[in-house]
Amino acid sequence: MSEDFDEVVAGVLEVEPEELTDDAGPDTLGSWTSLRHVQLLVSLQEAFGLSFSYQEMKDVTTIGALRKALRDKGVSV
Repeated sequence: MSEDFDEVVAGVLEVEPEELTDDAGPDTLGSWTSLRHVQLLVSLQEAFGLSFSYQEMKDVTTIGALRKALRDKGVSV
């Protein structure tokens, strides 16, 4: 659990960490495709030792929603 949220997300989406505003999502980040969405969730699960339900996977469609989902699981982001 030593990886940083911004590092993981920026690495998967191939963007600069500065682009990771809470409102950023597939509509604003062209690299956030359906495949990258799955890769992003798997990478976060591995990095932080947790799992997302199917509903959570569907609901996290912005960086802010991802941060909230992780905070709800006890991760400080």
